[in-house]
Amino acid sequence: MHKIQTAIIGYGMSGRYFHLPPLLNHPNYHVKYIMTRNENTQKELNEKYPYIDIITDYHLALEDESIELIIIATSNDVHYSYTKEAILHKKHVVCEKPFVDTYTKAKELFDLAKKNQVILRVFHNRQYDGDILTIKKVLQSYDFGQIVSFTARFDTYDPVINDNWRWQEGMMAGVYYDLAPHLVHDVISLFGMPNLISNTLFDDRPGTRVDDHFEMALYYDDLTCFIGAHKLDRDPRPRFEIIGSKATYVKYGFDQPDLVHYPTDDIYQTSNLRSEIMYNREHKQPIPLFKGEHFRFYDLLAHHIDEYPEDDHDEHLALQVILIMQLGLVSHQTKQLMKVPHKDL
Repeated sequence: MHKIQTAIIGYGMSGRYFHLPPLLNHPNYHVKYIMTRNENTQKELNEKYPYIDIITDYHLALEDESIELIIIATSNDVHYSYTKEAILHKKHVVCEKPFVDTYTKAKELFDLAKKNQVILRVFHNRQYDGDILTIKKVLQSYDFGQIVSFTARFDTYDPVINDNWRWQEGMMAGVYYDLAPHLVHDVISLFGMPNLISNTLFDDRPGTRVDDHFEMALYYDDLTCFIGAHKLDRDPRPRFEIIGSKATYVKYGFDQPDLVHYPTDDIYQTSNLRSEIMYNREHKQPIPLFKGEHFRFYDLLAHHIDEYPEDDHDEHLALQVILIMQLGLVSHQTKQLMKVPHKDL
């Protein structure tokens, strides 16, 4: 397989920690450009990676015929326009979540990508977290009986509001759009699309300009999934909890290491985080936690760029996440339970 010539557009936290590291020594990628207008960041990149060209004009990457892949790691307000431009220039695209704000826009972009025979991926890298991989294995290996509830949380303790653009008023700002896509993706990848959802956004911290707390419930025939995130987590609850008629599983804390960019011989964490299945209050069994496999995102993408997929499972999940996110915002605004359409999804 040839090396995929790549441009990373934006070099904030996402570009720095999530995108560049797994690509630096990947046999199937070559990062040709990084776009940033921050002079301090430009200096840092020139010192660390002198072989990567720093650009400030997006169109330089679009008009370079050697560039095959555009990674959009910018602020949310240009996700739609930058993605559309890249597709029209026949580039494959990875766009950061929360991607776009409506299902209609997302479907338009995925349809446009198909028309131009390029891959469009939303960067749902958290599907490769060690705890989610562990949960999928646990659900296959243990008898929970009737699963009645699933809880997934992304709580942190951040009482001071920083000046990051995510916490300023703007398109898809706030904790809901920042963290809910991860948790919604977790739920629908495990259990499929719900029948109904309800969602509420909160402003907990004094002086906050956008939501910093959300609570969503997703209702199935015999199962309810609860997801949420807030910024005042002084007494952590389980990050994940599965409750069934025969057993319960809990996992506390965030994976250690948080990101795994390269395959490793040791597939289990040594974090000592609480991860256990229990059949009653006395009978508890520790469950080893897998390490994350975040490298799989770009491995799979390289494979699909080389062999265009007939049916892209990642596309279906990305569209479902956008629909749930859109309905969740309407639920908050109207204070109503929202029915989830399943037709054509």
